Amino acid sequence: MRVAWDNSLARRNPAGTGVYASNLIRELSARPDVDLTVFEGWDPSKRERGEFGQQGVLSRGMRGVIGVVSHHVYFPYLLRKGHFDVFHSPGFVVPMLCPCPSVVTVYDLSFKLFPRHFERRWTIYLNHVMPSVLRSVSAVICISECSRQDLFRFYKIAPDKVHVVHCGIDHAQFRPGTLLDPDWARSAGIRGDYVLHVGTLAARKNIPVLLRAVAALRSRGKFRDLQLVLAGAELSVLTGGPQVHTTIRECGLGDVVVLPGHIPNEILPGLYASAKLLAMPSVYEGFGLPVLESMASGTPVVASDSSSLPEVAGDAAILVPSQDEAGWAEAIQRILETPSLAQEMRRKGLSRAQQFGWERAAEETLAVYRTVAGR
Repeated sequence: MRVAWDNSLARRNPAGTGVYASNLIRELSARPDVDLTVFEGWDPSKRERGEFGQQGVLSRGMRGVIGVVSHHVYFPYLLRKGHFDVFHSPGFVVPMLCPCPSVVTVYDLSFKLFPRHFERRWTIYLNHVMPSVLRSVSAVICISECSRQDLFRFYKIAPDKVHVVHCGIDHAQFRPGTLLDPDWARSAGIRGDYVLHVGTLAARKNIPVLLRAVAALRSRGKFRDLQLVLAGAELSVLTGGPQVHTTIRECGLGDVVVLPGHIPNEILPGLYASAKLLAMPSVYEGFGLPVLESMASGTPVVASDSSSLPEVAGDAAILVPSQDEAGWAEAIQRILETPSLAQEMRRKGLSRAQQFGWERAAEETLAVYRTVAGR
């Protein structure tokens, strides 16, 4: 089967969509029954300083026009020339004149549920393109049943057109006992044991609740000699970053919280495996990869009981209502002070993580391709 993969948008995100794309590309490329061609598009690392502003308003505008023309005119030409059986866009953008059956991946509907968490131009764009994309494509892949149900909530789309394919985990990368690079840890400000959060400093990650729970523990003489590592970037297109910094100051946690920014891929496995636990208080996740990555690393998980997180975690995590600050403090304290509970959570997490894999995700994705291509 000849498959065209549009990686032009997914490749720009080192987390989330980028992880999804890179792992599925690897697995699909290794299959003898798939002839995968990856279209990388424009390389954002090569953008040049324009004459207006840091990047240049004129140069950005020209790139935008060229990108639209290229995607909707030249790209269909390449697809016809290549005689592809299926086109897959993990960035949910499909050429208007796509000459073959098309598949898109929808990760979540956060822009519908929490529009104030995004820059207005981004929500306007998504609200404009999503209905036409959903009408035109042959199939939609959602990364969780939660996302699938959210899609039905906001859009009229035939149920048999929407397929759930869970994300996977690279068990060779994320495994117990992986050591954290001591030089990197020292440069990041990590001094010893820590509780970990992995994710952007975005509003829907609900980080202030976690910060207040840690402050409550400290006020009771708990959380001694521990740090809270908030591993993730602060992005301009997402709101919530300033609130995180404000809460850190208000709670007096400046000496406790470590903000290392985006974590390099080679560092992340050791960061998970060396943590005392992962805390993920998100109000909404399309899947929640950090939960799976943490469990595969043998690290206990405390997660919200909302959106897709119970679907991913099963009974292998302690689930707490996202806004229950006292509940978060209690769950964290229980794991930190009860070795037998921590060990039980590790065992359950490792078992649960074995149910997910990128090879399985690739097989299920290929089944969707076969359906739309009539193969």
